[in-house]
Amino acid sequence: MSVESPQRRIGMKILIVAIPVWLALSGGVGLWLHFHQQEKERQEQKHAYRKDIDEKSLADDFTKISRQLGARHHATEPARDALMRMASMIEGALGPNNIGYEVKKLAGKDRSGVSAPLLTVDVLRRKTEQEIWLIVPYDSPPELPVGQASASAVAVSFAVAQSLVGQTLDRNVRLMYVPMAFADEQDRLDTAAQVKRLISVQGEPYQVLVLGSMLHDGALQLHTRDASQPAARESEDLVSPTANAAICLQDDGEFSSLLLEMNLPAALLLKASAGEMTALQEDEMPAGTKIMADAADQVLRLLRRMAFEVQKK
Repeated sequence: MSVESPQRRIGMKILIVAIPVWLALSGGVGLWLHFHQQEKERQEQKHAYRKDIDEKSLADDFTKISRQLGARHHATEPARDALMRMASMIEGALGPNNIGYEVKKLAGKDRSGVSAPLLTVDVLRRKTEQEIWLIVPYDSPPELPVGQASASAVAVSFAVAQSLVGQTLDRNVRLMYVPMAFADEQDRLDTAAQVKRLISVQGEPYQVLVLGSMLHDGALQLHTRDASQPAARESEDLVSPTANAAICLQDDGEFSSLLLEMNLPAALLLKASAGEMTALQEDEMPAGTKIMADAADQVLRLLRRMAFEVQKK
């Protein structure tokens, strides 16, 4: 009968302890590498699809929103249904099966049994020291039959978001789609307060832009009470800053004004009519998709300008 040597017994004990430890460590390292690679791919937008501004795609999106969905608000049941379908369209258009962004959805205020969400998209998928926010209302004023102006803003934002995929930016660009920018006063205030909280979680913003009508020809206009904001100060060749007191007083209920009153660097970015035009006339005017494509290009150039640190001086 053979007798096991002390050295052999010690070696077996070491193996009995070492093998599970090695398996645990290697498994842990493997999991870390797996999740690290997943996060790297997420930040690199490996599955996102970049495309330059395309007039036909923009026209299709605008038609779907303004003609197929139509009015989007809480005043009537069909408009409430259209508002929720609009939220689903935003999620689908920007999400993994289309452009490829990660779309985050947050519950909005419940109204008439409907809670239309706020949706956010993070272009860089990582936080930067200063960030730019593009706020896009996806509802429409209850008094308008179609809501062409906000439809043009949403369609333009899709084109801009797709053109920003894979861009190297110093300042992150975040898009937020909000459902009650044209609701009654209390709902607008509550939604603005929620937007303020969501922005504040990410730190102090560099600039907050609310996207308005993109239906008209000409230069982008920046409506703000503060002409020292970055969009006005650093981009005079791209936008026409409008800090007229009379205009600002008329726009006290406008969503960007509410955000400004909440101490955010907010401004309204739009393509305004060259002449006098009522909201109803704007809602019924023929929409030029080339004009909207040009608007998307101007918005994109403005965002890129602001997203680079101190203009690389």
